[in-house]
Amino acid sequence: MKKKQLLITIHVISIVCWLGGAIAMLLLGIYMMMSNNGERLYYTLDNMHLIDIALIRYTALVALLTGFALSQWTNWGLFKHYWIAIKLVLTILLILFGIKYMSSWLSQLLREADQSRELAFSNAKFQNTTYSLLAGAIANLVALLFMTAISYFKPFGKIKTKKVK
Repeated sequence: MKKKQLLITIHVISIVCWLGGAIAMLLLGIYMMMSNNGERLYYTLDNMHLIDIALIRYTALVALLTGFALSQWTNWGLFKHYWIAIKLVLTILLILFGIKYMSSWLSQLLREADQSRELAFSNAKFQNTTYSLLAGAIANLVALLFMTAISYFKPFGKIKTKKVK
């Protein structure tokens, strides 16, 4: 297997893991919202935390790094086509959003559920953070699906550059 093919394989696997993690987070978040048991709430959040670590954090970083390497090793380039530039910007934004908000929301919910179990449901801040986490999961999933679609269809054409005389 050539190095480029290996890199493409790693890139695709990392994206599949990231997308699968995003789907799992959304499904578990919905399940958590329907939960009426403090133990179930805690263990659902604990599983979401595990998915965040195992399927999202590192695979997103691998997708970014392999995507950057592929853009340099192929004729596609990093800023030659709009679809690649859009994917780069969205990937960086999703990673930063995950670091800044999603992880802290999830950690906050997990701590609260661990401390108060059933009582967490009656806490308005807990409920608001839960809605924020779910909205973030939906946004993450929509962005990943959009990036997958533009990788396939390659829309928007080439980025026009001005020639210097």
